[in-house]
Amino acid sequence: MFARLLHMKRSRHMTASETRSAFAVRLRMLREAYGREIGIPGLTQREFAEMLGLETERYSTYERGTREPPLSVLASIRALTSVNLNGLIAGDIDKAA
Repeated sequence: MFARLLHMKRSRHMTASETRSAFAVRLRMLREAYGREIGIPGLTQREFAEMLGLETERYSTYERGTREPPLSVLASIRALTSVNLNGLIAGDIDKAA
């Protein structure tokens, strides 16, 4: 469903900072794509965070790439959006779940 929007090229040797930044971009793209999918094209971080049961500021740190989400948050993202976590995390979203 989000494959085309979330696919990003990966280099073989990304730093931790580059990995978080790439994840942050994919997460933002997922939020925007999910919003369009459910009929809310301007889905905000706050709205998405609420859907995930998170505080807005906490979610924002993931989209800014300053923190990595724990597995529980990734599981919530998967449950809400049905996105392939492998693709979201590693950028290999073409392998559908």
